[in-house]
Amino acid sequence: MKHLLAFIGYLAASVAFFAVAVPSMQIAFPGGPVAGIDGWQHVWHLWWVQHALATGSSPLYTDLLYYPGGVNLAIHPVNIASGIMVAPITALAGPVLAFNVALLLAFALAGLGAYLLTQRVGVSPHIAFVVGLLFTFSPFHTTKAYDGQLEMASLQWLVLYAWLLLVALEERRSLWAILAGIMLALVGYTSLYYLVYGAVYSLIAVLLWLPWRSGGRVLLTMLSRLLLVPATAALTMAPLLLGLASTVIEMGQGGGDSSMLADLMIKRSANLLDFWLPSYLHPLWGSAVAQLGPILHPGISAWNNALGYTTLALAVVGCVRAWPTARRWLVLALVGLVLALGPQLLVGPFQTGIPLPYRLLLLVPGMEIAQRPSHFVVLTNIALAPLAGLGLHYLVTHYAQRALLIVLGVALVELAPPIWPTQPFVVQPAYADLAGKPGAILVLPVNIDSSRDLHDQITHGRPLVGGYLARIPSYPFAEFTPGLRQLRELHPHPDNLLTSTSLPAVLDAFDVRDIVVHWARIPPTQRADAEAAIAQVIPGIIPTYYPDGTAIYHVPDGPRQPVAYFGNGWYPQEEAAGLRWRWMREAGEILLMNPNPQPMAISMYLTTESYSQARSVDMDLNGSPIGTWQVNRERQARSFHILLAPGLNRLNLYAPTSPDPSGRGPISIVLVQQ
Repeated sequence: MKHLLAFIGYLAASVAFFAVAVPSMQIAFPGGPVAGIDGWQHVWHLWWVQHALATGSSPLYTDLLYYPGGVNLAIHPVNIASGIMVAPITALAGPVLAFNVALLLAFALAGLGAYLLTQRVGVSPHIAFVVGLLFTFSPFHTTKAYDGQLEMASLQWLVLYAWLLLVALEERRSLWAILAGIMLALVGYTSLYYLVYGAVYSLIAVLLWLPWRSGGRVLLTMLSRLLLVPATAALTMAPLLLGLASTVIEMGQGGGDSSMLADLMIKRSANLLDFWLPSYLHPLWGSAVAQLGPILHPGISAWNNALGYTTLALAVVGCVRAWPTARRWLVLALVGLVLALGPQLLVGPFQTGIPLPYRLLLLVPGMEIAQRPSHFVVLTNIALAPLAGLGLHYLVTHYAQRALLIVLGVALVELAPPIWPTQPFVVQPAYADLAGKPGAILVLPVNIDSSRDLHDQITHGRPLVGGYLARIPSYPFAEFTPGLRQLRELHPHPDNLLTSTSLPAVLDAFDVRDIVVHWARIPPTQRADAEAAIAQVIPGIIPTYYPDGTAIYHVPDGPRQPVAYFGNGWYPQEEAAGLRWRWMREAGEILLMNPNPQPMAISMYLTTESYSQARSVDMDLNGSPIGTWQVNRERQARSFHILLAPGLNRLNLYAPTSPDPSGRGPISIVLVQQ
């Protein structure tokens, strides 16, 4: 009963903390400028999870973004745990209200988790309740809510996991280990960052709490029982882990700029001064503290790693007055601080170059996805809760209940809520008109730094060519498909060498039905190119205009024609004296789209020549060999008769290469068109 009363207390405090946003909870959520981007992404996540559950789809994969192939969401902050928790609200009242409810529950449950954890060190419920307030309204937690980052604001599962793991370590019953494993899975289904932090926390906590002097048999028995935690978590998270593994493999194959990644991690690391500053969101002194941001964290908007003076003061008292109990929690707190500092020490405006232990974490395969070292401070916040509880227990024991009231009063001043702006959900008339119609939508101009496409998809519910995600996947469909390439770049390009199919027919073949152009978002200097690209791809189509400058171009239905275009392995098209050509590397891909539901026989005519010497070209269709083709130095034409399966087919060519005299790389054969 006391736990229920504590939860109700935290829920009431959370409602008061977000009081400004409560009257408009169904149409807006609280948050600052960053929330205008990140917040709508997380609103979309709740909408998508409910949509997936309602349609029997996996929340870890969506076909509504990056049409037509869809995208694996395992590595993205989808926050499936919160999505499932509020799915009935999303279905009945919409994802904006669901977002607000999830946010309130995140703060209330995080307070409850800190309350339960703090009680484990032997303090009274009243003391633990105050500590829970200090934890859930801490600067870090408040900042994640202010930035609309529901994934990071949902830290309740992590602190509840810390509590269950502690119970499993102290009670030594298998049930608690299984419950801890389930809670760790909820952490994983909320945030991969928190899953990593939970793994590190687990390792340190087990090392600190194991009874090392109890003998090998006792240790072995306890370790065997504790293995239920990762085993249960891994079993529960199997779909997530499998999806994550495939994504990490793809990322590894794609390579990347390691120096750029290292620089990004340094930028996203905590500065040594961060922990001891006041919150830059405080309504009284926050604006003054915020001016340090460009000095301590140039180019980074969210850097609030303040620990809170009230919590720190109580933790110091707890360490001094209850050292035997406090020492292990102090180690956990320090581990969190050191890891939050990232791969090298930053002090004020200086990069000292001093390497830090975070570099060791980067040796673990796949850890490059954890690109925000500063968030490790959440482990420190968790460890400070029991320390603050011990400190407050000492003060109440020696100075009676007035100490509790004084601490509560000081905390109310220090942790006062920020001035909450709100982010309203606005239904755009253009997207309301597009709702319920067939086919995919292409929105222009493409902006990978804005989540407006996700915001608008909640209204129209149709697949998008592209979309907004935290990590941008490879997207060969848009990169190679004639028509889409010109439109997404808002720049006209030469026609495709391989086919005479009209560009509107290409869009029709892929069922891209509507092009939405926000002319007000296109800079005047790019408008002429944008108009030329649209005129090239969809000539003669009269759009529907809206007062805000939005125009919708509807791609008409037509007889479905096959489409052929270049994929990977070809150099850019060249042109001179009326001749156009493209050189191939050692392997070249020709993509063949059959838009019909039944197989289609086609004839394809290629005019080629080989560089410097005759070359044998091996060919396969969708991975099955179909023959060898001899290409000579003299230009020659050849026809191929191919049976295409419905959908996208891949014709792959392989040929020996020679160095290109121009120095651009290896070349083999060239495809020519007069």
